[in-house]
Amino acid sequence: MSFVTNILTPIIISVFIGGFCLWVLFLIYKGIKKIYPNFNYMMKYKVFRRKYNEKVVEWCMNAISRDMKQIEAEKFLLIKGVKPKNVMEAIYIYDQVKQKLLEGGQNEQLRPSNEQTKLPEIS
Repeated sequence: MSFVTNILTPIIISVFIGGFCLWVLFLIYKGIKKIYPNFNYMMKYKVFRRKYNEKVVEWCMNAISRDMKQIEAEKFLLIKGVKPKNVMEAIYIYDQVKQKLLEGGQNEQLRPSNEQTKLPEIS
C-alpha cells in the first residue's frame, strides 16, 4: 500500500495537473490564432527577428510594382502550385513589404492636400 501512496499517487496527480495545464495553454493558443491568424509569422519575424527569404521579398517587390493586389497575389501563388502554408507566409511578407514601402514616403501621395479637397461652403 505504501507503494501506491508514496509513488503512484504523486505520479498520477502530476500527470493529471500537467495535462490540464497543457490543455489550457492549447486553448489559449487556439484563441490567439483565431484572433490573429498571422500569429506564427509575427512571432517568427518580429519576436525572433528572423530574416525574410530574399526570393520571396523579390517576388513581393515585383508583385507590388505590377500593382498586384493581395488577393491576386494569393491566387497567383496557389495556381502556381505553392503550398498553402507557404502562400500564407508569402502574403504576410507581402503585407510587411507593402507597409514598409508606404511608410517610406509614398504615403504623402495617398493623402489629398488642402488644394485638392473641396470643403463645403457654410452660408
